[in-house]
Amino acid sequence: MNIDTHKSGSTVGRWVKKSLCAGIVMGLAMSASLSFAGEKPKKDNGNMMTPFAQIAKIQVVKDERGNINREATYLKTKEIATAIATYVATVNDTVPVGDDEAFPADWIVGGMEGGTTIEEAILRIPSPELIDPENPDLGIKMVNVMDLCNAYYAKQALGVTSIKGTDKKVVNGYSHAPALPCEISTWNDDNHIYIDMLDPNAIFSIFFTDVLVSADMQTDPDFAAAITALPVAVKNEIKTIVYRALDTADIKYNTKDKAMGPKYKTVEDIFEVVAASPNTSPYKHVAYTKSDGTAFEAGQTSAVAQAIIEAMSIHGEEGAGTHPWDVDSILSPNSKWRSARHLPLGLPGTPEKNWVIEACSPTYAKMAMGTGMHHATALPCEISVQRVDLDEDGSTESLVISYLDPYFMFGALFSDMSDAEKTALGEVPGYIINDLQYIVQHALDTSNIELDEGVQIWYTMLP
Repeated sequence: MNIDTHKSGSTVGRWVKKSLCAGIVMGLAMSASLSFAGEKPKKDNGNMMTPFAQIAKIQVVKDERGNINREATYLKTKEIATAIATYVATVNDTVPVGDDEAFPADWIVGGMEGGTTIEEAILRIPSPELIDPENPDLGIKMVNVMDLCNAYYAKQALGVTSIKGTDKKVVNGYSHAPALPCEISTWNDDNHIYIDMLDPNAIFSIFFTDVLVSADMQTDPDFAAAITALPVAVKNEIKTIVYRALDTADIKYNTKDKAMGPKYKTVEDIFEVVAASPNTSPYKHVAYTKSDGTAFEAGQTSAVAQAIIEAMSIHGEEGAGTHPWDVDSILSPNSKWRSARHLPLGLPGTPEKNWVIEACSPTYAKMAMGTGMHHATALPCEISVQRVDLDEDGSTESLVISYLDPYFMFGALFSDMSDAEKTALGEVPGYIINDLQYIVQHALDTSNIELDEGVQIWYTMLP
């Protein structure tokens, strides 16, 4: 399974033999993302890849004298998010629209399981900025973030099904679960309302480096071409449904494909940021086994995920952000961690769904948003739970809890911060990962499952 319980070292010298193919694949993804629906390549992107893409901008609301109405603009930004989410939730994308072909599968809004409304499904990420500096009573701006899910693409990315047109699967697919689902955001300043997205081309290259440099990618041109086409298709479909949603809601907009955030020009740039992270990976994986030696069964992973949510506290409920005294006493001050949702997101997986918890601290979210609203789609912090057959004996003896490593996230997605911001936030990744692990451990300790001490495991992400 390409797994080790000890951290494996990586050096730049060992990258060279595989970087050529990976660089070609990355270049194909970049060039493929530059055109969309007959548009000319955007000069904004050039020959580089960034984690964030700004795909539309919309006029702010102005009064009869041409001055911005900040409150109305902020409300319009929220309404645009609702319009997009409503379209995604109610329109079947497998039905052709005009002359456009149908999509292979329907896109849905993540978090709408269990009777959650569209408004409740949209995450509101707090920022340090006021809605209107001249009217502080209106409060702070919230960035609207939506999780978009598509089972067809998620199954391929997470190794549940073979990559279309091949007989090969993404190896250890579950280990990438914290990097999904796809996220888009709406936010505003005094100039425009913006719609941003995590760029799937960059997400594949940054969070799936193990696939990028895999033997299949190096030796099978059909597999390389097929998997390179996957994030390109995802990006184009998301842009299409966003534009269709705006058209349906009769919202005027300008299309864009503006690169936002840190710039990656070569695959070596990506390798460098992966190698610089503490786990030589975007993820931290911890495996637990039962003290009695029995396997984890169906339903136990979702129960553990729900227990973590309950231990974390739940956004929107009374007491959100407060925890038992023995938990709060060891969390970083004023962190006020809570789950963004009442239920975990159920992403495709095997032998059952990958359960993803979206954790949010208003304190740390505001810090992150203070470095630029385009970072919103990199939040909240994600944790996944899956039962795994690590020893490959046919029994799912391990419960693996995976964290999207905050150190990696700051290095890979927030490295466009100023030097002053990097210094000011330098200790934040450590606080975040420690807090999340404390909360998870509390949930496990108070569960009815007797577990052995967790053991960190690594998957080789670099050649």
